[in-house]
Amino acid sequence: MGGAADRWRELQSGRGIPEHIRRAAPADPWTHRAADFAPAAEPVDTPSRAAARALAERAAARSCAGVSVLDVGCGGGDAAFAAALPDPSPVARVVGVDRQADMLAVFAAAARERGIPYGTVHGTWPDVADDAGRHDVVLCHHVLHNVVDLPPFLAALHAAVRGGAGGVVIEMLPEHPMAWLDPLWARFHDLHRPPSATADDAVAVLREELGVDPEVRRWTRDRRLPHDAAWVTRRLCLPASRTAEVDAALRDVPPRRTDVVTLAWSP
Repeated sequence: MGGAADRWRELQSGRGIPEHIRRAAPADPWTHRAADFAPAAEPVDTPSRAAARALAERAAARSCAGVSVLDVGCGGGDAAFAAALPDPSPVARVVGVDRQADMLAVFAAAARERGIPYGTVHGTWPDVADDAGRHDVVLCHHVLHNVVDLPPFLAALHAAVRGGAGGVVIEMLPEHPMAWLDPLWARFHDLHRPPSATADDAVAVLREELGVDPEVRRWTRDRRLPHDAAWVTRRLCLPASRTAEVDAALRDVPPRRTDVVTLAWSP
């Protein structure tokens, strides 16, 4: 493992929640509500969607057949369905991978609603990479900052692309998506978090470990309001009785960043 991977691991490890705080937490701070991840009825046209669609169209033209899209850390399938729609589509099948079974239920329901053939794989990437198989286009949106050991994760994404003209598209924020809460960790727990790993660090790992020089697109999405105080309270491992305090403290937190990074490459 090279210096870029070591740096990523060190920065990511430093953003873990100390065990004594986790033990005292009344609820799991990392579980997401599946209902929050239902895919949009109309795909949002973003650089990530454009990159995925272009890869799918290129792979379909090369094979003269519909292509398969793998969505790693799929949630409700926003990334996969954005690439697959609208019709006429080069995408013939979508497969979602997620560690939460309820997320896969949302993904499956959305695929049925849209009339898109689908599959699901329950588990953690890259542990379930063999079960997921190989596909023309591999998507992974807003997952990398949940990963500490990045090289095998990226290598498995890279290897999941089958021969042809497809590729990988990653979407992520420039820094850890929860970095905006760092002032509140200091305020409520006296926990001072180290700097976040960045998208540039991820690119450095790709170059160093896989010899991949991805296309990098930086763009801005519509501003998203901070999650409600109850959600932030759970994320901070605090009891619900402190929600009012958290709500007041949120007024002093700087606005969340709206910039996004898309990384795309073909093996």
